[in-house]
Amino acid sequence: MQDNTSPLMDVKEVATYLHLSPATVYSKRTRGEFPKGCIVKIGGKLLFNRAKIEQLVEDSTELPIYHS
Repeated sequence: MQDNTSPLMDVKEVATYLHLSPATVYSKRTRGEFPKGCIVKIGGKLLFNRAKIEQLVEDSTELPIYHS
């Protein structure tokens, strides 16, 4: 496993980070559910841009609702 400072994550790291199975990560990739420019394939290995995955989570996080 790569360290958290690496700019790229493999499928297993993305699955762990997003609390998904690796199979779900592959399915989401096939359906085009990751942001453009998020995925690179190097030497046949699927890698994900860490900053874009983190941004995806940040953009998907709901703001808390405060009641007065």
